[in-house]
Amino acid sequence: MKTYWDEQYSKVSKLWGFKPKETLVQYKNLIPKQGKVLDLGVGEGRNALYFAAHGFTVEGVDISTNAIERCRTLAEEAGLNILTLPGDLRNFHIEKNSYSLIILSNILNFFNKDEISEIIQSAKEGLVDQGLIYINAFDIFDPGYEKSKKDYEEVSLNTFYRPNSDSFMHFFTKSELESYFTGYKAIKASQTYSLDLGHGEPHYHGTIELLLQKKAVFA
Repeated sequence: MKTYWDEQYSKVSKLWGFKPKETLVQYKNLIPKQGKVLDLGVGEGRNALYFAAHGFTVEGVDISTNAIERCRTLAEEAGLNILTLPGDLRNFHIEKNSYSLIILSNILNFFNKDEISEIIQSAKEGLVDQGLIYINAFDIFDPGYEKSKKDYEEVSLNTFYRPNSDSFMHFFTKSELESYFTGYKAIKASQTYSLDLGHGEPHYHGTIELLLQKKAVFA
């Protein structure tokens, strides 16, 4: 998977774009001040750079060293400090009770169900009380779903194995993704089919977007 993503970042100067997710901008003031921001699958840093520019302590993780190098370069050019770490989310240790916001934007689709469950659980444990977790993921209405059904082996429900990258592609239902967050407060929960102009040629995506808050637990 690392080789695949390094190649993707080497092909273009802007793979995902540099504009932060609008939902994160809109609800920035809800983020608790006592924790850090962790961007899992930081890519070029479009969200990490935004929060660093607004005074947050930011950490970013990505399996692609090319992505990490690009994020570091952009941060240096902007005079921002972001701790960027190369790492595979399947075995990356998230420090418990340490983050006021954890971002999983356009990353969970690239794992199988067991891996997705483990990554989400680790992220949940990493949040401080009242901390937020943001998820943006492709759903079963995304055009890539039908393409995957034709091109790849479906190894479990809505999960396909991609031999070219030795990785998986999973497409979510909204209820499936929400089921991981019983007891969390939904700040935003949407499902859209929209035109993406942020990177590459104009194209459509079916997307689920969740912003959820961890409720404080009182003894």
